[in-house]
Amino acid sequence: MSAFLGPIHYWLYRKINVQNQMVEEVLKFIKENNLSLDITQQMDDQFGSISDKPLEEQIDTSNIHGWLQEQVSVVEYRLAYAVTKLVGEYPELFDKLLGHFENAGRELTELTMNSNAKDIYEYLNNVLLDGMPCDHANTLVSGSDNEVIYRRNLCVHEEYWNSLGGNIDNYYLLRESFIKGLLEPAGGAFEKLDEITSRISK
Repeated sequence: MSAFLGPIHYWLYRKINVQNQMVEEVLKFIKENNLSLDITQQMDDQFGSISDKPLEEQIDTSNIHGWLQEQVSVVEYRLAYAVTKLVGEYPELFDKLLGHFENAGRELTELTMNSNAKDIYEYLNNVLLDGMPCDHANTLVSGSDNEVIYRRNLCVHEEYWNSLGGNIDNYYLLRESFIKGLLEPAGGAFEKLDEITSRISK
């Protein structure tokens, strides 16, 4: 990464903030369902929090890469912790949480009926956090206006979930629901072809 604050850093920070919105959706779900689960302070104490201040007002410009890597870790731990605590206490509500995440994606999305499959893939790459840019977590297999197929090279999330006794499958189920919500206004479809390969069609 560059030693100077540039577009790639704002791009990554946006992805961090979108994942933090997922954390906020879990907290919102807990509140809306009147659940006896107060985890915000625990998360803040254990992992830190994500500020909503503009990037340039808080980043350590002497250590841009390190600061962003720390924010990635913070938001990864927070999401894994929030979901694992919720599912541990209320496993029967997981399907309802999936629906909540799909609706959250629908409300967040900037995709429209004019978005083709390539547009959708690019948008997902701009909002879904998959580690640092140097991780190269995903690879485009094939792409056209009607269909994009891409493959996950590595899972950058599992270590966080495992360290908290969580189930990484829950992350991917929630992510898939969120994606389906993001795609709905565009009339796009998301499909997992196998464990690591996905298809976007329009």
